[in-house]
Amino acid sequence: MPPHSAAAADYIPRDAVTGVWEMRPFATRVGEIMARHGGTLIAGLLVVEFDRLPQLFRVHGQEALDLAMATLVKRLVPACGANDLICRFAQTQFAIFLPGLDHAGKALFAASAIANAMGEPLIIEGQKLFVSAKIGVAVSPNDATDGPALIRNACVALEQAVKSGTANYLHFTRSMRDDLKERLDLEDELRAAIRDNQLVLNYQPKVAIHGGEPVGGEALLRWQHPKRGIVPPGVFIPTAEETGLIVPIGEWVLRNAIKQIREWLDAGLPPIQIAVNVSERQFRWGHLPALIDVLLSESGIPPHLLQLEITETILPEDLEGALQQMRWIADRGVALALDDFGTGYSSLSYLRELPLDCLKVDRKFVMDMERDQSTRHIVEAIVAMAQAMDLKVVAEGIETPAQWEILKRLGVEEGQGYLFSRPMPADAFAEFIRHAAKPV
Repeated sequence: MPPHSAAAADYIPRDAVTGVWEMRPFATRVGEIMARHGGTLIAGLLVVEFDRLPQLFRVHGQEALDLAMATLVKRLVPACGANDLICRFAQTQFAIFLPGLDHAGKALFAASAIANAMGEPLIIEGQKLFVSAKIGVAVSPNDATDGPALIRNACVALEQAVKSGTANYLHFTRSMRDDLKERLDLEDELRAAIRDNQLVLNYQPKVAIHGGEPVGGEALLRWQHPKRGIVPPGVFIPTAEETGLIVPIGEWVLRNAIKQIREWLDAGLPPIQIAVNVSERQFRWGHLPALIDVLLSESGIPPHLLQLEITETILPEDLEGALQQMRWIADRGVALALDDFGTGYSSLSYLRELPLDCLKVDRKFVMDMERDQSTRHIVEAIVAMAQAMDLKVVAEGIETPAQWEILKRLGVEEGQGYLFSRPMPADAFAEFIRHAAKPV
């Protein structure tokens, strides 16, 4: 297929598979066209990303991916005019330049046409593969007056379309760029936080529901920012997950929680189990069992004093791989808890295979129990199921005496929440354990 422009034949090289332009000459040509019009040209720039193609590559290899991309180019062409330019932007992305539009809305019409063209499946090695498109749209001169800025802003819009999970295409807005800058700044500051030891752990006690005595704790991450003060995890964890920083942060949390358990034991504190949250990305990293083995060996703590809390999202995509890691960890004597139970899509068929020690009832159920009988029935069912599977049940987010009483009646064994204690620094947590403080 020739490049989709009369003048484009003079511009080489072209992508060997799809026949459309490669990124560098494409960007050069876009810049030249816009510069020739002095920033007044009404033109659209679309960046199109196709889902499921990375999985296709992993299963069937490069030839299958190239075939898919070549087929997708043929679907893009009808949405383009004779003077439009198409570029293979990345392994699973295309960029389309639409110069000389009558009005900005035509770029959105093209994006809609491309999204609709994805309805028919691809046929790859005799199998049907349904692919959908996410599209970022930027239009000059309102969104940018030069080629690099127009391409950059379309990429920003694409990122927002992908993150939305629902929008097939999004038009660039200034707020998108501002949000991106904030995320980039936060990422830089978070890298500095890891380097400069700004991260700290607080510990929230777990207590026996019937007696109120401390039986464990959960390590909770905080960021002690030099200017903002304490930054809660809800502000920075999404950025850490998105950028992959959650892996070194997760290692820091594990290392320091285990080190703290060692220090408490050496100081004569009664042995007490500490739970550490493990993110989905950290779990999929694949080296978690080896890391735990090294940290336990270095510290010499009894493995059962460490509990890892995982969520249901880890499981369905790669159940066998997750089971293998979890069994390896459990065989070392480390406890495993399924966190936020009931908020995902748990399947009893795989739940019974997991080497778990306990289920944690999500705080939303605890909050709703007082006023909603159906929620109490859900918690009651969770307790009954856990007892049948010989699992302990821990309720989180307990804030009122009424919630505590309901949980007692339902047979929940352990709990945590502001009724008993807020998260606290390590030394205050140690004093709480020593005095076996009970809620008032």
